Amino acid sequence: MEMYLAVERKAGAGLPRTRLQRWVARHPVRFGVWIAIPTSLGGLLFAKEPGAVVVALAFGPVLGTLYSLMAIADRSIRAALRRRMGLDNAD
Repeated sequence: MEMYLAVERKAGAGLPRTRLQRWVARHPVRFGVWIAIPTSLGGLLFAKEPGAVVVALAFGPVLGTLYSLMAIADRSIRAALRRRMGLDNAD
């Protein structure tokens, strides 16, 4: 675990987050919607067959859900790392 934390420190685990990263961490579902809508609309623009329309309409929400889950996982992993590194002083 210490070696993992050393690699994380080198990668910037203790650095402040960017504005976009903070927004995504605070609003993971909204971020997923922001990904899903343009993806679905872009897929509809290029759909030539009825089957492609169904795929485009299904792919956007699936991709948005995956991005939301990744944002939630990132938030929980970062919180656990902050506790382990002693950066949370919630005592």
